[in-house]
Amino acid sequence: MTSEALPRFAPPIWLLRMLRPIPIPTDWTRVCAASVGMGAPQVVGLLTGRMDEAVLASVGALCASFSDLTGSYRYRLRRVGLAAVLGALGFAAGAVAPGPWWAAAIVLAVSVPSVLSSRMGELWSSGGAHMLTFCVVATGHKSAALPLGVQVWWFFAGELLLLAMVAATWPFRGTAPARGAVAAVFEATLRMFDAESPITARQNLTKALDNAHDVLVAGGSMSRSRVRDRLYLVYTYATPIVEASVSLAHAGKRPPERARDALRALARCMRTGELPAPYRGGADESRLVRALDQGIADLIIALRRAKRPPVRGEQRERLRLSFGRSTWTQVCRMVLCLALAEGIALAAGLDEPYWIALTVALVLKPNSGSVFARTLMRVVGTVAGVLIASALLMLVPTGWWMLPFIVALAAKLPVALNRHYGLFSAVVTALVLLQMSQAERFLPVARLVDTLIGCAIVLVMGFLLRPVSRGPALSERFADAVEVVSEYVSQSLAGARHGRSALRRRTYRQLADLRAALQQQLMDPTAVAEAERWWPTIIVLERVVDAATEKAVLDNPQDLQRAQRLVSTMRTATRQLRATPVPPSELRGELERVYADVAGS
Repeated sequence: MTSEALPRFAPPIWLLRMLRPIPIPTDWTRVCAASVGMGAPQVVGLLTGRMDEAVLASVGALCASFSDLTGSYRYRLRRVGLAAVLGALGFAAGAVAPGPWWAAAIVLAVSVPSVLSSRMGELWSSGGAHMLTFCVVATGHKSAALPLGVQVWWFFAGELLLLAMVAATWPFRGTAPARGAVAAVFEATLRMFDAESPITARQNLTKALDNAHDVLVAGGSMSRSRVRDRLYLVYTYATPIVEASVSLAHAGKRPPERARDALRALARCMRTGELPAPYRGGADESRLVRALDQGIADLIIALRRAKRPPVRGEQRERLRLSFGRSTWTQVCRMVLCLALAEGIALAAGLDEPYWIALTVALVLKPNSGSVFARTLMRVVGTVAGVLIASALLMLVPTGWWMLPFIVALAAKLPVALNRHYGLFSAVVTALVLLQMSQAERFLPVARLVDTLIGCAIVLVMGFLLRPVSRGPALSERFADAVEVVSEYVSQSLAGARHGRSALRRRTYRQLADLRAALQQQLMDPTAVAEAERWWPTIIVLERVVDAATEKAVLDNPQDLQRAQRLVSTMRTATRQLRATPVPPSELRGELERVYADVAGS
């Protein structure tokens, strides 16, 4: 048999996507903040001999470093500050438990607001996750030599240290990876026209598009964020621009200077957050130039519409009404899995049993993608982390000799946090075990066993709850959502008051459930392709509701005939979705026209 006849193994695309790290550039300000935040307490503890306090402060800095993502200076301060406060509250709640049964009850109680906070935006989602995580940590990480208040204080001091390090990065603040990745698409497009090697330039443009896709889809929380939604909107509208530009370059033609200036302005605005000026094409006879002009004009119009500031109180109203059925399903799943984890720990009498509940809390963290993928990566990462920590402790004495390795792992943590969950699990496992070894609490085998038990709980309970949480296809979900939105738009534009509040609550909850289902599929490697096609549509649908809410808040009723026309368009789209498969791009186009009419009316 020849080699050509042998079957070739081709791993599935979803597996390759799950294993591939995201190519996000290293943020050295975060690397320095994590290194100093976790290394400085260890140095002070070694100098003074007070390692219990040092470990608590180092764990507090670890808590804050989990929430330190690359972004604007103000965003980083708000995110780390909120995580520090909620993390300290969670740690205090776990530390105050007088016994294991009380500890289990407190963990279950804290898990409810932790999951609910995932619907309140990225900042609250991150803070709520840290509140639950370090509540679990505190139930098993108690020092008999320190009073309760002192333990909480040293934990909070470590968080404040890392917050101070973030504040000190003011002179070195930079652009968020998502902004830079989208800006790089327009910069690569411009370079293509001046390149000596068109083939290489087109390859670089393809790499820029792929990188922007990876950063936007997989580079962070999928909670509703106006900035992330706008950037993905720009990325979606960039496709006609790129196609027209590649066609021009292939034909050996150069675009007019107005188009090049517009592309430079778009790249600059993506990095700074500024609003680009309106664009008008020329009277060129070339069909490709007209296509490029049209693509640029459409993108700028859509971006300017999306940059409308929210109405006062609109964000608060949306958050208050966003707890839908899927949210409570997530709450039930988290509570049931944690209850099982705590029950197994209490019944088996394991060493450091809180690691089981900790694994459940980390893997089931809302807005973090496929539970199956995170469970698999958690197991692989934990095994790797235990092996790394065990090897270091066999070869390197504890104390000052171990300090450089702790600092090196702390420096690696921000990079791993952004790029790959399995790599992050390996780094944080090794780091925590080495930190514990400084206080003579090194239990790698127990950590590995407890992690495997926690992952098994998540997989088993996830399988049992899957028929409950599995919903209809995305097209059916969108049909239901568009139908509810059409009713709300009708009442809002007509100035109706009776029943509008109840309908508003129903609309926001429907959209919250739809976004939750879409988020889960966006981060699920086996379903990401379909979810990506629908993501721009929900962004536009949410903007339609926001615009209708603005009209209702401002008490600005519109012409009834105009309102009926818009509602008729949306109901026709609903019927089409239910009758025959409608391409997401076609539905998005209809909703964009509705949004333009509602917002401009």
